[in-house]
Amino acid sequence: MKNLIITIIVLIFTLGSTETILSQSEKDLDKMLFYYVDGEYERLLDKALVFTEDEDTRRNPVPYIYVSKAYFEMSKIEEYDEDYPRAYRDAVKYAAKFTKKDKEGEFKAENEEYIDGLKIQTFELADNYYQIANYSKAKRYFKYLVGMDPEDWGAWFLKGVNEVQINMKSDSEISLKNAMDGLSSLEKDEVELYFPGKIMLLKKGILYYAEYLRDNGKTGEAKEVIELGYTFFEDDNEYKINYDDYTR
Repeated sequence: MKNLIITIIVLIFTLGSTETILSQSEKDLDKMLFYYVDGEYERLLDKALVFTEDEDTRRNPVPYIYVSKAYFEMSKIEEYDEDYPRAYRDAVKYAAKFTKKDKEGEFKAENEEYIDGLKIQTFELADNYYQIANYSKAKRYFKYLVGMDPEDWGAWFLKGVNEVQINMKSDSEISLKNAMDGLSSLEKDEVELYFPGKIMLLKKGILYYAEYLRDNGKTGEAKEVIELGYTFFEDDNEYKINYDDYTR
């Protein structure tokens, strides 16, 4: 009986200690929000990075999105340029890590607008490299686009077309198959709920892939791809012009 009482006391003490540790951890996580709102981005970065490296919290997606947001805001402020020359790249990298950690999509909705805005800027950067045929540099950012949203089929098209340019045959085949499978499964009402960046990437991805196919003599396949996307962009002037060109 005495041993049972001692065991119960030890369990109560242990559970109480665990609760205290968890609540302290939650308080520390909450601090990141205050640092972000107050514009204390360097303090936010330091705090969030600790969480991404700590054994108890490194699987939590939240610190990763805060690292991304800290780097993103710092990338826009000149005083951080010298100490954080790759702030924007790191913002994108940690946004992709956030998505990977958030396996169940628990934190997706509350961060989707931020991620979407990041995707727009990342595409612009990648496309600048693509247009000047610097495909190796474009590769990194197209990869990040897919990392931030593995169900962004336009990003998969863009990644695949770029991989073709640098003779990454097996990678491009996987990317373009993912893109085509995803596009084929899309419904119009689903696309109507897309954020602006995602819908833009879908359009650009389809057009870039169709152009690649036509340039390589696959006009029939190019037409099929354009027709697959038409239901989503029948009111888009740029898409309609391309559709008429490919199907006439």
